[in-house]
Amino acid sequence: MQTSLDHLSPGRARALARARDIMLEELQARIETGGGARASRYRLLKLILFGPFARNSASETAALSPHAAMNFLVIVSHRALAGMSAFWDEVEERIARDHHVKCPVTLIIHTLPDLNSHLKAGAPFFCDIINQGILAYEDSEPGKDGRPKNIIAKPVASDPRSVHEFGLGFHSRFLKKANLSLQDGRFHTGEDPEANSHAAFSLSQAAEFAYRMLLLTVTQYAPPSHNLGKLRSLARAVDSRVDEVWAPLQKSSNRHFELLQRAYVEARYSPTYETHADILAWQADRIEVLIGLADALCREHLDRLKAEHGQQNCMSSRTLVSSGDDR
Repeated sequence: MQTSLDHLSPGRARALARARDIMLEELQARIETGGGARASRYRLLKLILFGPFARNSASETAALSPHAAMNFLVIVSHRALAGMSAFWDEVEERIARDHHVKCPVTLIIHTLPDLNSHLKAGAPFFCDIINQGILAYEDSEPGKDGRPKNIIAKPVASDPRSVHEFGLGFHSRFLKKANLSLQDGRFHTGEDPEANSHAAFSLSQAAEFAYRMLLLTVTQYAPPSHNLGKLRSLARAVDSRVDEVWAPLQKSSNRHFELLQRAYVEARYSPTYETHADILAWQADRIEVLIGLADALCREHLDRLKAEHGQQNCMSSRTLVSSGDDR
């Protein structure tokens, strides 16, 4: 894992430092107001930057959109702290509102034992973060014996065959779900406000399934969240080409995406949620492109895994032949 942030511009380095400070401030406030012995032991153990901002190339980070998200793997001390989804959502919102940051931030929260379990199992998402990410913060307090504690396990290389098999299942299942939800959204689009709300929810589901298809097929991980902004950010970290679907970035398209993002809850439960047939049609067209693009990226990844598995088989065969000749 890297530790240098020299490839970041001064402005983005300040944004990262500010995001880190906000997390620490919010956690300290939570400890002070939470009460109890366990809450007093809550700690932020490590903060690992991953995705586009972690790629060690000044030219690549300079080419990023000003609105590109910073992605962090947040390692915390207690499972209860990791499970406080409302608290971490508020932290993300505060960071996004801070005028020193000026970009969205995506936080993936896990405990150290959970992370190490994934690494020892060869989970691609977490192994890639540890191999390619940048350590932006760590709690340096030593253990009782004076030695370093909170050690991250060494990532184990995944088996291309098993990853390919899991990927095929995820790809097939979520591609079907995405297309069915898109079809349902188009069917209910019209003049009736209630039907349009139903259409908005279905379209939000179609977009979510498309992102989950890409994330699970390529990394075998997707967060337990229906937040399209978070899923979009993580998908962009996996392959930036997936975000081409929302280009060009215009105020109207940003508003339409935000409306789509709100639909999972508000289209079903809020009487003030309002959308129209022209907005739904635009969303459906973009989501159709998203599904097609995510599908193509998944197939590209699966073909690469299949080729790697084939190469491994060839190498194994040559080794067996060679061993037989030696005998």
